[in-house]
Formats: sequence, C-alpha cells, structure tokens
Amino acid sequence: MKHETHRTRRLVLLCITLLLSGACVAAERLHLIIPAGPGGGLDATARALGNALVATDIAANVSYENRSGGGGGKAMAYFVSSGDTLKNTLLVNSAPLIVRSLQGLFPHSYRDLTPIAGLIADPGVIAVREESEFQSWRDVAAALKSGKKRVFVAGGSVKGSLDHITLSLLAQAEGIDPRRVRYLAYDGGAKAQWALLSGEVDVMVSGLGETLAAHRAGTVRILGVTNDRDDMAGMSSFAEQGVDVVFYNWRGVFAPRNTSAEKRAQLKAQMTAVTGSAAWQEQLSRYGWQPMFFSGDEFTAYLAEQETLLTDVMTRLGLIRRRSFDCSWLLCSALALVICS
Repeated sequence: MKHETHRTRRLVLLCITLLLSGACVAAERLHLIIPAGPGGGLDATARALGNALVATDIAANVSYENRSGGGGGKAMAYFVSSGDTLKNTLLVNSAPLIVRSLQGLFPHSYRDLTPIAGLIADPGVIAVREESEFQSWRDVAAALKSGKKRVFVAGGSVKGSLDHITLSLLAQAEGIDPRRVRYLAYDGGAKAQWALLSGEVDVMVSGLGETLAAHRAGTVRILGVTNDRDDMAGMSSFAEQGVDVVFYNWRGVFAPRNTSAEKRAQLKAQMTAVTGSAAWQEQLSRYGWQPMFFSGDEFTAYLAEQETLLTDVMTRLGLIRRRSFDCSWLLCSALALVICS
C-alpha cells in the first residue's frame, strides 16, 4: 500500500513538472542511438537513462541501437542524414563528439544536432589488476619514467580519444613525454578491461563508470580518479595524491537538428523530471557518476566552452594543430588578376 502511495505521488509530481513546461503528454516509446559498441560508457549511460525513464513512467518503453564505427562517425552520419525521418529518437553522446570533430575525423559537430541535456560527468581512472606489482600511480609513473620495463596501457578508444587524453595529461603532469607512453587502443572499455585482466597489458585508463563494478568486485584496483572529490570509499583522486589533473567526460542526449520547439520543450522537461528522480540517483550511485545537468541553451553554451577548452588541451598535447588563417586562395586570386590584366 505504501509503495502504491509513493508511486502515485511520484506520477503526480512528474505530471506537474511536465504541465508547467507545456509538455505533458502520455508516456511514449523512446529510441536511443549509441555511437559505440556494448559495454562501454556511452552504452551504460544510455541504458541507465532508459531504465530510469521507464521506472518513473516518463517513457512507456525504451529501445537501444548500438551503431559503432568510425570513432562515433557512423552514428553521427546516420543521425544527421536521417534526422527528418527519426521520430522519438535521441543520440547519446559525450566529449569525444567534440574531440573527433576538432581532429577532423568526421565532418559533423554538435552544431549539426539539437542539444537537449547534459546528464553526467564521468571522471577518468587508472587501474591495474588486483595482483599487479603497481601499488600506486606513483609506481606506474616511476616505471614509465625509467623506461627499464615495457609498460603497456590499454584504453577503450583510438589515440586522441578521451582515454588517451586522460593518460597524456597524467603523464605530462609527471614530466613524462606522452608520446613515450605505450598506449594500446581497444574497441570499447569492456575489451580494454579484458586485455588488462588477461595480462595483455599492465595498466588501463578508462572511465570510472566502466571500471567501478570490477573495482568493487576486487578484480581490478583503481589507483586514481581524475575528479576532485575526497569522499570515495577505497579510492583517491589524483588531486589528493598531489597530481594536478582534474578532467571529466560529459555525456548527454541530442535530438535531430530540425526538431520543433514544442518537441524540444517536451524532451527537456522529460530529462529534467527523470534526473530529479530516485531512479536516476540509483544509477548515479551504481556507476560513480557525478550529476551534471544542463538543458537547452545552457547545454549548448557548455558545449561551446568545452570546445574551446579541448582545443587548448589537445593543442598542448600535440594531438591537433592550431588552426591558422589559410590565405593561399588569396594569393591564387591575386596571381589570376595579375595574369588577366
């Protein structure tokens, strides 16, 4: 009886939230496109969001579609080109959307989408097997510095990805040239973790959400987290260890570019409601994520800030070149005018 009363109150509060936004509609089906394979951080975020939406009766049903390939480019190309035909469909994405756009790995950016809401901030981690000789990040850094032992570090994506950037920032903070670190790229965090557990690599860089379950199970040890919190049981931030690196991977949801104002309002209201629910708080605790809610224009402004920040970080790490004004076309035009005259 108490459970039913609680459920009724929850539904009333959700409907009030949606009514105030002008977007109160019957619960409907929602489809989430994930630009990565199963088992990684984007996949976990999509399914955590879907579970919370269904648990709170905001969505009647949520389906998932993993479209991996091209560093997220295949999913982006599909979502952008099919926007006119996609109904009740959202793209789950994260900071690599900006990273790969800056690197020119695909021609699209967040400006080709409609930003709906930023949901979570997932810090990076350095982890080792439970039986590893490395007892701390300082041990790993010392081994990387000396070069006496070949240390291989697994990451869940290509060089220049968030995993690689996290590792590079940590190496740079220790006075190590990031280019000297042996980074092995795997197709997703799950495969990188398997490589660590099988002994194929010595160390793994990943997201906290992808690694926390294995840490809790005692199969891996997290040596450091790139957040600035001091309340994590059995884990410590790099900041606590005297390493000046605080770095997060944001994750959020996007609608097609031509989404109507009415539909945008409805989606924003739904994301506002679900992120305030107990069901969503359970998902945050499960994965160790930090809440980071922005919606609409506020989310768009945050993306612009992130683009500026990542451009600076990646340039300093040598992962992209600073864009300079290309005046070659002006020279060609001037030569053509001289010739014609």
